[in-house]
Amino acid sequence: MNLLLTIVFGVGGLVLSYVFFVPPEPSIFRLIAAIGMMIGFQVSYFAGRLVRASPKRFLVLILSAVLCFHVAFAYAQMTRLGTIVTSDVVNLGVLLGLFFLLLGFLLSFLRFFVPGSVVLAWSRTIEYFARRFRGQSGQ
Repeated sequence: MNLLLTIVFGVGGLVLSYVFFVPPEPSIFRLIAAIGMMIGFQVSYFAGRLVRASPKRFLVLILSAVLCFHVAFAYAQMTRLGTIVTSDVVNLGVLLGLFFLLLGFLLSFLRFFVPGSVVLAWSRTIEYFARRFRGQSGQ
């Protein structure tokens, strides 16, 4: 179940990466986005076990949201400069990876605030599609 959610977050990161402007040469940025999102999800999964109290969770949530916004703003500022040299491409890759890592952390950390009925519906949906892909019937 955890592996399926990690894959879903990776595919979501890959789809979301098409929103960002990426220089034409390195299409590896799309892969960086997917990997960053999956790593962010896994880090959030382990951090959620360590941070139990709700004030700490709220603090982690706010801090990751601020960092995510800051990295996205830095990425937008770098792409606005116009000419991109090789060192700027490396910096853009790092910023994009950090953004998706923080976004994956933020989105999966939000699941602790989601009501149990939504989590149950999500897990049933994932199990349904897992059975379908394995070739079993949907019943």
